[in-house]
Amino acid sequence: MYIDSTGARWFKGNLHTHTTNSDGRISPEDCVALFRKNGYDFLSLTDHWKLSETRIHENGMLLLSGTEYDFGRTVQEGIYHIVGIGYRGDPGVTRQDTPQNCIDKIHAAGGLADLAHPAWSMNSLDQLLPLRDVDYTEIFNSTSDLPRNCRPYSGETVDLLAARGIFWKTAAVDDCHWYEGDECRSFIWVRAEDCTEEAILSTMRRGDFYSSQGPRMSVTFDADAGIVSVDCPPEDDVKTAVYFTDTAWTGHRSDNAAGDAPLTHGEFALTGRETFVRVEVVDRAGRYAWGQTVKVKEG
Repeated sequence: MYIDSTGARWFKGNLHTHTTNSDGRISPEDCVALFRKNGYDFLSLTDHWKLSETRIHENGMLLLSGTEYDFGRTVQEGIYHIVGIGYRGDPGVTRQDTPQNCIDKIHAAGGLADLAHPAWSMNSLDQLLPLRDVDYTEIFNSTSDLPRNCRPYSGETVDLLAARGIFWKTAAVDDCHWYEGDECRSFIWVRAEDCTEEAILSTMRRGDFYSSQGPRMSVTFDADAGIVSVDCPPEDDVKTAVYFTDTAWTGHRSDNAAGDAPLTHGEFALTGRETFVRVEVVDRAGRYAWGQTVKVKEG
């Protein structure tokens, strides 16, 4: 947990991970201990087709209920991995369900539905656009990265959806299986009064969270001035801020640190053509943070 310059509290969590309950390499107890040791406030154990429960672990960590469901085996037919978290009771998802039925059942049980690693799954827009009420998708998935996988980053998918008026919230996750560097790498910061199931889930439904591998950030949008701003603490040594929109040319796409000084503030002036803007920052160690997509006008 950290407290920002306004006094807001931010809690650190990972919402996609695996243990020996399915195909992960370490036990649930060892997994919880590992993430707690690395400063996490909450975690969801989302083993394949295995339900975990919401509880407070004896080490103080909040565990949110979770499961990963998968449908489809080929890119052509569509590979859909859907992670449910925070449900109360078994959603009752079966392998005969469709991806949409799975999302609907997670919601009926009070949970949130994550469309996992769309870049890794090579999901096309034709496959994603029909889906309704996805709560968030994964902008970065650590285990989808090298050396065992590829396509860990789904920013292009997020932007293509936004350009069509579909604004899914985004989260970075580990999805760790191997525990060879895919653990404790990518996470979310959630702004909440306290680290409880109700507070974390309600805040996520509002979208008051962002993703990171280390850098902290605060993004604000001044609609009257048409300015999107990003601020980062100097101690996080941010090097670059990048502004993603649905305009092909703006003449200004990033702000960069001057010399050895960290970048603490950046601004992007809208041209009037954008329908959305999204901010990413990267520090000198190469670690990213990803803000939520901001809708600036109707498409």
